[in-house]
Amino acid sequence: MVKVEDGVAKREPIPDFLQGLAPESLADLSWTDPALGVHGAAWWPEIDESGELGDGKKWGAETLSVDSGRKVVVVKRQQVNMTAAEKAERDAALAAEWLPLIAARRYQAETSGIELQGMQVATDDRSKLLINGAALRASREDGYTLRWKTDEGFVDLPGDQVLLMADAVADHVQACFDREAELLAAVADGSITAEMLERGWP
Repeated sequence: MVKVEDGVAKREPIPDFLQGLAPESLADLSWTDPALGVHGAAWWPEIDESGELGDGKKWGAETLSVDSGRKVVVVKRQQVNMTAAEKAERDAALAAEWLPLIAARRYQAETSGIELQGMQVATDDRSKLLINGAALRASREDGYTLRWKTDEGFVDLPGDQVLLMADAVADHVQACFDREAELLAAVADGSITAEMLERGWP
């Protein structure tokens, strides 16, 4: 709400004795006791017609215009260029907000598991260690067979399948980090959105 008096709008808080009144009552205070000092004043709603803030801009001085027909105050704010220091501060704040969210979403995708030849393969940290260890042994030992526990029970995987599983898990993990890097680039150029955080994961 903006104070209007003698056709001029200015920002001034609503006095305590008027707090809680409906906007309709504040729109014309001629009913008040002149001794209160607001007999010729009113508080009208404001409508911001400043438009969308441009990239690298900040809000500057504002102009308050009285629209008597609608009993509103139209607010228009100037857009001014941010300084290099202000841009750096904005970018740092944006990164501080987004980086942990992106890392957490990447970890969720990374550890969500994959499907390989009809078999569900866990990709949590412990499973990745076990798979990598089995792949290392399979690469050194001819005829190696891994007895691997799945949700449906144990299966015997020959060495070539163990290596295939390890490669698939590694590709999945790398794809998750690749998507994280893309999102970090979007943070850096200011194009990041909440919708992007949920898209593009393997």
